[in-house]
Amino acid sequence: MFISLSSQRKWKIAKSDSKATSLREQGNVAYKKTPNEPAKALQLYNQSICMAKQGSKDLGLGYANRSAVFFNNKLYRECLQNIELARCNNYPAEMMPKLLQREERCKLLLEAGSTSTTEHNTTSHCAIKSCLELSKDGTGICTNRSLEVGEKVLLEKSFVLVLEAELAYERCDYCGASNEHNLLPCRGCTAVMYCSEECQEQSLQRYHQFECEIVDDLQLLFRGPKPARMFHVILRLFWHAVLLLLEDPEGFVKRIGTPAEMEKYRDPFGLEPSDYILYLNATCPDKPAYDKKDQTGRCVSQIMTILMYVIAVEENTSVWPRLEGKVGKKKLLDLLFRLVIRTDRLVEDSMDHAACFYPFACLLQRSDSPNAEQLLQDLQSVVVLKCPVAEGQEITISKKNINR
Repeated sequence: MFISLSSQRKWKIAKSDSKATSLREQGNVAYKKTPNEPAKALQLYNQSICMAKQGSKDLGLGYANRSAVFFNNKLYRECLQNIELARCNNYPAEMMPKLLQREERCKLLLEAGSTSTTEHNTTSHCAIKSCLELSKDGTGICTNRSLEVGEKVLLEKSFVLVLEAELAYERCDYCGASNEHNLLPCRGCTAVMYCSEECQEQSLQRYHQFECEIVDDLQLLFRGPKPARMFHVILRLFWHAVLLLLEDPEGFVKRIGTPAEMEKYRDPFGLEPSDYILYLNATCPDKPAYDKKDQTGRCVSQIMTILMYVIAVEENTSVWPRLEGKVGKKKLLDLLFRLVIRTDRLVEDSMDHAACFYPFACLLQRSDSPNAEQLLQDLQSVVVLKCPVAEGQEITISKKNINR
């Protein structure tokens, strides 16, 4: 039995028009001070947009102010997007003529060919050489044909990521894109923003439907040294298991608890992304492989598992009532612990912007004499061969720090 932590938890930060106004005014001051360096002003406008209540004029004013910054920086498509958002979110009627004038000027400039803008990439999260496959022992990646030096064999966007807290109003919480600060706020909390409606919907479906109610508690739990965000990545992977349980409780229990069924999920190359969590369950050890002297590591894993489970599941009103009466509910704690004990192996935290999970890169074995190099570029993991690799040979990367 776990001790309730509800008495020690702080209330979720509520949206507030007065705070939104204050942040917007700070943005105005920042922009007037350094108009040629709008990043600080845009961050404050984003915070204001996140803080404003749905349906309030402050939300419309925040989008309008942001549109002005984009216009002045010749980002005309982004300007038009924000003008439309302002119009749809109760922008004051008495101020509308000025906004419409800006809109008309944007359209004229776009027609004249001034189209500086950013684009959102919605392609698949990974590209893998067709010759790569799971090694015979199931612990690494090998090739079924010879490969030449310099070949790019694996490129992955992060399947799950967690931003550093200071970037919450600068980058998309789902894909990590900066998108020139042209971000959309979560409608239910003040902590996350998205670069597109698609990312907002994907986030809601995969994890934010569970995190929105407890986002402030999670920020407290995972604050401090950067490696703490690795546990948040694990939690976002864990939500995939919760989704599978809610969709089909009996099927979920069968797939994670039956040896014959678990065998079907030991090769990630043949799986849909929604089943990656089943692969991790099938390959996570039943017991942590700690050195007998490493009691600290064991205790940290146990404590973090309990804290995460209590805050994220047992005391989370968006989760616990939906699990009531579901078979397999008790297996969730065990699965979470098995993920936590593999945190270092599953999560990449060497980047400045985020901690990430790359399903295939984390399979690569480490070696003192690697034949490949892993590069991290714009939240993508790229694996390039450093020397020729023979048919049947395993792809390995360095034990040292990854290049960036």
